[in-house]
Amino acid sequence: SSGINAEYGDISLKEEDPNQEAFVLDPILGVCPLGPIALTPDRTAQLEMLESAALNLPLPSDTNRVRSLNLINPFPNIPAQIPPHHYHSYDPKHNFDSFEYFKNLVPDTLFFIFYFYEGTRAQYFAAKALKEQHWRFHKKFKMWFQRYEEPKVIEESHETGTYVYFDIDLWQQRTKEDFTFEYKFLEENNLDE
Repeated sequence: SSGINAEYGDISLKEEDPNQEAFVLDPILGVCPLGPIALTPDRTAQLEMLESAALNLPLPSDTNRVRSLNLINPFPNIPAQIPPHHYHSYDPKHNFDSFEYFKNLVPDTLFFIFYFYEGTRAQYFAAKALKEQHWRFHKKFKMWFQRYEEPKVIEESHETGTYVYFDIDLWQQRTKEDFTFEYKFLEENNLDE
């Protein structure tokens, strides 16, 4: 203990008297032991918000995953039977595997099908429907283009003008002026079955 006294000056280590009351500093005083300072309106508002937030802290149960719907047969002795017309959630009068269905879809839906259902029959029908709506696929940019107006220049190898194209990065249709569409990049596959 003499090393501590030498190191820290006059501090002495003695046990506390159990009969002596401990001095407790009111936390609202902070570092101002001379007395309370009147709270500013901003500080009062902050304290009220802090108290309100403390009342609404998240509970551990808030992090539990939501359980999926578990259908329980209310009559366990009778086997559950689903009527055949409830097996499918779609309207059976629509034939989703036909070009007739796809040609009535809006271009944004067709673009989604074309880019996200690669190599499927749905992609084929989407491309065919887009071509029927006068969209042309550019093989170099891998984007769909459509004439916005008649081209200003039409040559044997290209045409130049204003085009609408579908930007797959921004997922929207945009306009490109003075664009030169070279025919060598035009996808010309005949999509007739």
